Amino acid sequence: MADPRLTRRQVLKTAAATGIATTSPWWLVNKSHAQRAKKIVYWHVPNFTPKADDLQKEQVYEFAKQAGVKEGEVEYAVVANEQFQAKLAAGIEAGNPPDVARLYESNVQFYAAGGHLLDVDDIVQKMRREPKGIFDSALTSVVFKGRAMGVPLAVNPWPVHARVDLLEKAKVEYPKTWDEFIETSKKIQEPPRLFAFGICLGLVEDTTDNVMNILWCYGGKMVEADNKTVVMNSPENVAGVKVIEAMFKTHKIIAPGSISWDNSGNNKAYQSKQAAFVMNPSSIYAYLDGNDKDLQRATGLFPVPAGPKGTINQIDTWAFGAFKKNPYPELAKGLLEYFIRPDNYDKIIQSTGGRWVPVYKRLFDSPFWKEKPAFKHFIQMAETGVPVSYAGAPTPAAGEVLNTQVVPKMIQRVLVENWPAEKAVEECHKRIAEIYARHAG
Repeated sequence: MADPRLTRRQVLKTAAATGIATTSPWWLVNKSHAQRAKKIVYWHVPNFTPKADDLQKEQVYEFAKQAGVKEGEVEYAVVANEQFQAKLAAGIEAGNPPDVARLYESNVQFYAAGGHLLDVDDIVQKMRREPKGIFDSALTSVVFKGRAMGVPLAVNPWPVHARVDLLEKAKVEYPKTWDEFIETSKKIQEPPRLFAFGICLGLVEDTTDNVMNILWCYGGKMVEADNKTVVMNSPENVAGVKVIEAMFKTHKIIAPGSISWDNSGNNKAYQSKQAAFVMNPSSIYAYLDGNDKDLQRATGLFPVPAGPKGTINQIDTWAFGAFKKNPYPELAKGLLEYFIRPDNYDKIIQSTGGRWVPVYKRLFDSPFWKEKPAFKHFIQMAETGVPVSYAGAPTPAAGEVLNTQVVPKMIQRVLVENWPAEKAVEECHKRIAEIYARHAG
């Protein structure tokens, strides 16, 4: 598909409606643009923090006004996370994707490989030139064939949210190992009202994240660092799956309903005090900041317990992508530049209450991050955490594995269909290998 980007026009001077003298950016609309009823189409996936959602919407319309786009020419659509992939796939197939949307992890690679994204390397290089720069881990998922095809939004550690009040009541400390975790869970849970471990086990992306994070601690991984050699079928991965199976079937520290959860299931379980431990980005902690201060005060954010191979913490990365099938590519890129301008960006980050961890290193110097003990592990986790595709990097193949629920189907083979762990892991390996081979070819 041909790249529809237009040449930047000469900068013109103008005055903003507020009376402040400004310089008209290169993305201002003029008559040379192709005709379409909506000049800006932005799809928004909710943040679990309404304050941040409202602010994001405000910034879209602020940018539109500055760019000379009328309010009626803006389409701001809220799309539930569970519906986003199917809706986006349908939009691309119909030649009608959004101009800008937030993309998870390796989906930037996935859509870049399909030729669907605008090159935004110039915007990302500008971000890197900011004082202290941005975390290298924020770049891993957005760089495709040497060019940034997405604009980093957040590097998110996946800490364990833990009910420290229940630990104190039982006179136990936060568990250092997964073996200790099981024993501690038995002491603090009160089923069926409260199950200890709110691990996500439904056919959704969060299940891949939660399951693989445990498998890493037992020495398992999905693919080698060469991004080619699939190593899912290993004794280490089988051992990790058996631990999850024992938690579910033998120790009964996991709610039976978790096998049908969507991506918000663990959030809801913790927020409603039906789970004592969940592995999740700090969206839960941020939600509690505005909705349940007492539960937030009773919540600690910790690294995952260790297995035989130690503690390996997960991060995920989010980025903005701008789609090529768009008669106004300059507006799409202009919107991205407006979003990641440090003053605008920091407002969004702080409004999430910790839901998003900044990609700009210097923003961690603010009191917001330094004065909250709950965030003390976040900088190290942002620097050393690994993506769900570990030991490989986020790639189009990894994106397909995530989007097609290969790992969730594996764990459900064991928990629901009572397959032996070895058989389920072997099948999972074959499916992942097929995906990686197809992308390599």
